[in-house]
Amino acid sequence: MRKGLVLNLISNLMFFISGYLIHYYLGGHTSAAAYGVVGTIITVLDFEYMFTSNGARQSLARNISSGKFNVVDVIVKTFAFQAIIVAVFFAINFFGAPVFGMIFSDSSLDFYFKLAAFLPISNGLYVMMLGINDGLQRFQYSAFLATFYPIVKLGVIPLIIFVFPHDPVMGVEVGYFSAMMITIVLGLALLVPIWPKLRASGTDRIGFGEVSHGVLSFSFFFIMASLVLSADTLVVKSVVEPDSMAGYYTGAMNFGKTTYYLLQAFAVIILPVVSGLITNGKAEEASRKAQSLVLVAFGFIFPMAVVISATSRDLLSTFYKPAFTVAAPALSCLALSSFFMGMTVIFNMVLNAEKDTRFSDVLSIVSLVLVIPIFVVSAKFGGITAIAAASMVSTFVVMTLSYLEVRRRMMNLMTIRTWKVIGINVVIWIALFAISHVMSVDNFLILAALYVVIYAVYVGLLFAAKVVDIDLLKSLKKPKDQAVAH
Repeated sequence: MRKGLVLNLISNLMFFISGYLIHYYLGGHTSAAAYGVVGTIITVLDFEYMFTSNGARQSLARNISSGKFNVVDVIVKTFAFQAIIVAVFFAINFFGAPVFGMIFSDSSLDFYFKLAAFLPISNGLYVMMLGINDGLQRFQYSAFLATFYPIVKLGVIPLIIFVFPHDPVMGVEVGYFSAMMITIVLGLALLVPIWPKLRASGTDRIGFGEVSHGVLSFSFFFIMASLVLSADTLVVKSVVEPDSMAGYYTGAMNFGKTTYYLLQAFAVIILPVVSGLITNGKAEEASRKAQSLVLVAFGFIFPMAVVISATSRDLLSTFYKPAFTVAAPALSCLALSSFFMGMTVIFNMVLNAEKDTRFSDVLSIVSLVLVIPIFVVSAKFGGITAIAAASMVSTFVVMTLSYLEVRRRMMNLMTIRTWKVIGINVVIWIALFAISHVMSVDNFLILAALYVVIYAVYVGLLFAAKVVDIDLLKSLKKPKDQAVAH
């Protein structure tokens, strides 16, 4: 579990580094029109991936890790339902390609959306490879695949240079599809040695209705999380004047989301671990494992949000340019907002380990209904700072409600040591915020070096004060005799 957590953090970082490198190349070496087409297609696919990614992955992880069902039966039925979802999006993209061309006033999109229709298919299979390994608690394998894919995806760049120099959009689509298919083949190869053991696992058959409900429930929950974190940018673009504010807000959002994506590594680990332990009647051990993961999340990820929030002015001015400091108060809120939403996801993964998704379902629906009006009103009357503050308050509320529900129904995830970590980070935020308003840094490399020093001193303080220790890290080892196969 500990190794899987570290490797999943690395895979998340690699995913974003790969994405930034590809976009850096496309932005600098392709025409604005071609880059715009790529951006349009990726935006549409990102929405579709919400339905084909987390739902199947988390549902597989929970159902397999429970140990109650035959693993092959779970895989086959999840694949069947995933195929239905993928078929819908294939039809929309392939047969609806001319409609996309009309909507975006670009007839060239007809051909490219027909090609893009195959990407949800490969994505749907790719995330199943991850979910199967998560459920088997072979976290190192799922992390390896999640790291391998973005590395192979970098092949898009030489593919455009040598094969599609006059059609970079096609190069991107062919490159992405090829990278996912290579990763899928590798994932299948890694399952071959343990397949006989999977066929012999469990005797119960899972109902197709239970599979479909699980996939959809997880999908809608993560869609809610994504919209809460992304809808504010669209609202700013539509409501706030002048138009430049949207650019400043986007710059702030790029840094603000950092901790949310890092916390996804914790969400991937905590669901199958807690689900497996609870199913095996080890509720106390499940509680200890969950508490340890939450402490590590607050201890090592929360300070990143705190430092970004407290030094937002220097960060924006040195990375972009001084004009971006208008979004500094917004970034101060967004950095914390993203962390709160990441913890909301973790708390709900613990809740869903019991296969009771009612709270998460209600939370998703209510959030989707309320968040857009709140953002619109905030932006209209308070600009980008108000909408960022609204985002922070909203995510804090859903995080708190989720924590209270876990505490009421299952366990208390917040230990005394976790509260101490929060207290230390509050003091750090106040100190850094005060210092940043007295002294400023005008070089990004110097600021980055200061971040490293601050983080190192902070971690040293945690160990010196025995808030965290080696025993805590050792406790993150994988529970024995829990998974179906390793």
